[in-house]
Amino acid sequence: MTESPFARGARYLCRKLSRHYIPVVHTEISAKIKTDRTPVTDLDQYALESFRRLIETHFPGQRTIGEEDLRSPDELRQLMLVMIEPQWSIDGLDGTWHFQAGTNSYGAAIARRLGSWVEEAIIFRPIDWALHRSGFFWAARGKGAWEWCSCTKCGGTYNRLRTAKHNHRRLVVMLEGSSREFWNNAALANIGKTLTTRPSLSSCIAATTVARGNAEARAVVTARQNPWDGWPIALFIDEAGGVVTDHAGKPYSAHDCSNLVAAANREDHAAILRIMEGGAA
Repeated sequence: MTESPFARGARYLCRKLSRHYIPVVHTEISAKIKTDRTPVTDLDQYALESFRRLIETHFPGQRTIGEEDLRSPDELRQLMLVMIEPQWSIDGLDGTWHFQAGTNSYGAAIARRLGSWVEEAIIFRPIDWALHRSGFFWAARGKGAWEWCSCTKCGGTYNRLRTAKHNHRRLVVMLEGSSREFWNNAALANIGKTLTTRPSLSSCIAATTVARGNAEARAVVTARQNPWDGWPIALFIDEAGGVVTDHAGKPYSAHDCSNLVAAANREDHAAILRIMEGGAA
């Protein structure tokens, strides 16, 4: 595996930014509420512009779509219709609620798509970086999904990610999206009634937990999805050996941002689709 120049630059940038992701007192971080009732902090904006400059350095002129750009749903739909030019999604602080609360369920996620395909993505988990000298993830289409680790044992190298094999223990599904949307949708509510779930984790944590091969949390289902949520999830779990489709079981397509079911293996994926249709696990 050969690290791309962009991934190398992103890894260095994440190391540089890491101290900003772990403030001593979270209440000192300036925040406001956006029109969609979600919070935005100074770090959201700072990280967005930092990653945007990195992309411009390696890919001059390519379009970037940041979560904090405040694009309307109609604007996003129009952007997704562009099929012949690469586009980047940037979420410089994925999981702002968790960051403000002082939990470890936040990070950063960047992805590039061309047409229906997600070509490359990086995810950064700053708490893992601070505690274990790991937590920088890179995936590229056809090249696998990887995690950088500079602990004493690994000494600064990439370890390949593999999703978990099927087992008969209770399947845990990470639900990415609001609880209200899940319970108001009959197919999605069936998941919560049948399987153990862990709702409202940030997309970057959900994607990398499943891609790492966690034996318990073996799938991610999104209720609503924007590029900065779905693109990294889809690429990381697919390249780690999982199965990714839309809710109907059709191949996931990055250009329409359809909701997704991303599971560690075919058996788990098939079970989730049966449950969504009202069947047994």
